[in-house]
Amino acid sequence: MNDHHQPYALITGAGIGIGRALAIECARRRMNLALIDLPGSGLEKTIQHLKKHFDVDIQYMKMDLTTPHSAEKIYNWSREKDLTVEMLINNAGKGHLGSFTDYDHTFYEKMLRLNVEAVVMLTRLFLPDMKKLENAYIMNLGSIASFYPIPYKIVYAGSKSFIYSFSRGLKQELENSSVTVSVLCPGPIVTNQEVIQRIRRGGLWAKRSSMRPGKMARIAISQMLRGKAVIIPGSLNKFFRFASRLVPTKIKQCLLARKFNVNEKI
Repeated sequence: MNDHHQPYALITGAGIGIGRALAIECARRRMNLALIDLPGSGLEKTIQHLKKHFDVDIQYMKMDLTTPHSAEKIYNWSREKDLTVEMLINNAGKGHLGSFTDYDHTFYEKMLRLNVEAVVMLTRLFLPDMKKLENAYIMNLGSIASFYPIPYKIVYAGSKSFIYSFSRGLKQELENSSVTVSVLCPGPIVTNQEVIQRIRRGGLWAKRSSMRPGKMARIAISQMLRGKAVIIPGSLNKFFRFASRLVPTKIKQCLLARKFNVNEKI
């Protein structure tokens, strides 16, 4: 068993998709792991895979981040385990597609707790300890949606805009500390059948800009360790980000509304 004073990467939503890929990449770089995900999320399978392929210590906790005080419970758990969290990766998040009134208020409440509140609370709880370390890293999961107010994904896109703004501001606040803050803004990532269907529906742009999770994780972790503020994996996504600055907002809104209006496509 490894010494818990060795540094750990704490990753939320680590059971599947992007979180799983980030956990594998950290393990590949011989980082010990503290993994958080929902009960029944596939976390055990991910841990089995990691233990089979990598010689790192793995601690884990099953926690629904949309429940009250979940961030405090995770922080207290890490203290009880005496884990030195050198890297905090706030990956857990939830998406949606449809008109604003297609979902009820409890759906949005859970989404905001997960996409916004959990990120802020975990960062606030872990940051004082991380400041005491020689080097520490926070990476928050934004999205290409961080840069656009997207009709039919308005709460998701709004939450990811918050993450972008929060991460950029915090990085500046911590400029003279040992902690760097990055925001990861991927385009479509091929993670599961539902995402594959969404990419297909998105047409040529979505297919061309999509990326496998393993490749994205390699780019994300290496750029985070270099202290990059905004990580946009894939040159096509970088191009769209640049080109979008030249297009007036009203035109962008119309194009995005046409792209994401599922009701029109049925």
